[in-house]
Amino acid sequence: MENILEKMEKNTIKVVSIDTENMTYTCDDGNEYPLMDGLENLSVEELQKHIDNARKTTIDILKNIEEDNG
Repeated sequence: MENILEKMEKNTIKVVSIDTENMTYTCDDGNEYPLMDGLENLSVEELQKHIDNARKTTIDILKNIEEDNG
């Protein structure tokens, strides 16, 4: 069974559009997510960079937890 870390490492989110009127963004898998206040002026590329950085940080945290738990 896959653990959370393995799932995070396999899954990537690719932003394809931002809807500032409805405060959402859409990914290439068709899923729509809420856009946090203050991010509505970002380009798709800028939002993608923030999401990628958050994913990397989450993976790093999960790796540290796994290491601490042996």
